[in-house]
Amino acid sequence: MIKRVNADFIPVALKAALVNRPPDDDEGLLYREIGRSKPAPQGICVVNSAGKVLNWTLMFDDDKSLIAFFDHVQERFAKYPDATKPVTTEVHEKFPSQKRKDMEDSGEVLPVLDRHPEGKHCPAGPPLRKGTVAVRLFGRSLDKDGKPVADNVRQENYIEDRFNIAVKTQEKLAKALAEAGKGPVKLPLELTRQWVKQAYMGVLDVQPLDNPGGSNGELKKCDFWAQRVGNAKAPTQWCIEGESDAFIDMMANAGPGDLHEIKLTWHGFVEMDGNRMTRLLLSADGMEKLKFNSARGKDDNEVASLPGGHRIDMACGVRYGILGEPAGPDNVAADAPDTPQLGVPEDARRQITETLGPPFLVFRDQVQEELKLSDEQKKKLEKRLQDTVQDTMQLFQKLADKEPEEREKELHAYVEKAQENLTAFLQGLLQEEQFKRLRQVMLQRDRLFALLGNAEITKALEITDKQRQQFVEVAQEFQKKFEPLMKEAQKGGNPQEIGPKIRKIRKEQEERIEALLSNAQKKQWKEMLGKPLDLGD
Repeated sequence: MIKRVNADFIPVALKAALVNRPPDDDEGLLYREIGRSKPAPQGICVVNSAGKVLNWTLMFDDDKSLIAFFDHVQERFAKYPDATKPVTTEVHEKFPSQKRKDMEDSGEVLPVLDRHPEGKHCPAGPPLRKGTVAVRLFGRSLDKDGKPVADNVRQENYIEDRFNIAVKTQEKLAKALAEAGKGPVKLPLELTRQWVKQAYMGVLDVQPLDNPGGSNGELKKCDFWAQRVGNAKAPTQWCIEGESDAFIDMMANAGPGDLHEIKLTWHGFVEMDGNRMTRLLLSADGMEKLKFNSARGKDDNEVASLPGGHRIDMACGVRYGILGEPAGPDNVAADAPDTPQLGVPEDARRQITETLGPPFLVFRDQVQEELKLSDEQKKKLEKRLQDTVQDTMQLFQKLADKEPEEREKELHAYVEKAQENLTAFLQGLLQEEQFKRLRQVMLQRDRLFALLGNAEITKALEITDKQRQQFVEVAQEFQKKFEPLMKEAQKGGNPQEIGPKIRKIRKEQEERIEALLSNAQKKQWKEMLGKPLDLGD
């Protein structure tokens, strides 16, 4: 299969966040065209030279179907090599037995880009702040003789990964080293936890720390010490020794009996020039135990359930290596933000807000910066977010088999309770000015729709009974326009086509509501919103 792909195709990995939320540029047009026909936020698709999707599929009937899929799409490519004639996209849940409805050509002619414009970085690799250390990690499973396992195709046997060490994190390391005497100095957890977090075999769902399923896992041990070597003033070299133990049994998509534990002993060196890391070299040896998808039992047909990942049952020696150096000039930009590693990605934080409502904006990075939260406040919020993600995922698993009306009713009750609990938590965490600013940001997200159900706002603006009735009439009128689109979405309609229509209707509705306000009310409303905060959505 790999030989066939390399011989007849150009393999490309697309960043899921960009497919689901395309950037507003020429490259975004390609992401939007590919994403409009996707059967799920993941899968395998084949496009022609014009960026038109020939086929999408999530899974395959069996191993032979993989080769049949390649044959089929090559035949389609011979018929539709470019955009000279309309291309209908074939969509499969499972190829070839489970076929969905075809997606008609959008008629869009996509620009052909040779390279990114001068000074513009690829959205899949955003620019880094100067001084950021770019790190590469390699991992291998070992056999009973301590040698690397020969099969380096499977993800439980071989792993490559990349991550970055932020400038702020390096500064904390430099401060700790500067305060060291002649003996060993303990390294900051913010740095060493990042090393341990990345050192694991398997798919993303089995990540032991900051698991995408919401569980934070348990960092049983993370002790790293550095001892200065040599007498040079700058740069300085430090010998590193450490031990780590990471464990999780609440992985994304995990079942009974699933777990992941990695116990490692670390050795290496770090070189510092002032408060910047100039070189990093680490190796780690130890044992790793991983059980994933245990409930599925032995599965000889792994391609039949690709989105869930294959069954893994490993318990063996492992070895990891880490190499780091400052990012090169092509990867940095003067105005790039510093981006320390976070437990929950920003895209997940955005989705939590969209699901649970405006109070959950407090988990967004830009909002936390705007509120000028202390490190202690951020730490408490991060823990709260981890719990929220896990609870929300459990809710959606519970609602999966419910009827639409019952599902909507239970979700509505959950959202109301979640907002109430978070508001009470924030009142005890935030200072008065911080809470006031958060409420302004929340109103900016709600915009004038707050007038439809926020009694506190309608009272502050002295909304009359007549205006309130007019708001209700506008809401009812536009609800009739929303309903067909919502039904289309529930039946599996394309979000890329439905979304803009919904946003257009909401904008019209908001303009109608604003027209019902007096000039004095409009002025007061603007003051209540405070300074605009652009969240980039």
